[in-house]
Amino acid sequence: MRFVQIGEKAGSTIPLPAAALRTSGLEIYGAAAGMTPESISEGTNQVWEWIKEGKLSMDIEKVPLNEIESVWKRTDFKGKRIVIVP
Repeated sequence: MRFVQIGEKAGSTIPLPAAALRTSGLEIYGAAAGMTPESISEGTNQVWEWIKEGKLSMDIEKVPLNEIESVWKRTDFKGKRIVIVP
């Protein structure tokens, strides 16, 4: 699991149990210093270009909302994104 922290709009600290770092494979990334609206815009534009050029893809599974309970119990999400659809 990867946690990416950018900025502090929700607060400057988070509660994180030590066991989460030892046993989950959690990766923590962060960015804030030196980030400007221009650099964020530039990065966003670059991502859109990669998408248009087919250089960026994601394994996505669409799941109907009425199956949300069974999805919550699953553990096979490594590398996959689940999108709940109405």
